[in-house]
Amino acid sequence: MSPANSSSKTDGIHTILAERMAEGGGALCNDQNGLCLGYEGSIEASKSGIYTSIARIAGLLKKENNDVPLISIQTEQATLLVKEYGGRTIVFRVPAEVDESAGGRDSSGDN
Repeated sequence: MSPANSSSKTDGIHTILAERMAEGGGALCNDQNGLCLGYEGSIEASKSGIYTSIARIAGLLKKENNDVPLISIQTEQATLLVKEYGGRTIVFRVPAEVDESAGGRDSSGDN
């Protein structure tokens, strides 16, 4: 892969991320104590410790293969994806898709 190709792919990723953030998406990273190291977008940094606690409790359920669980918390407004990576807790907020043809109702038909 040429450096120019790599740069254009990186620019594309940044463009997609910027669009998702503008639509209500967000990302957050915590340290091992649940303190927020940084966040961007529409995500509540004040709940950072809760996300770390959820990831740790879910980790107690892991099987003998030591897989770290991915937690999905779904609401009508968004889905939160929570996972621990190397002592850090990462949270992504993905806004629920809205089907405009259904009069502002989400794609499942529930409001």
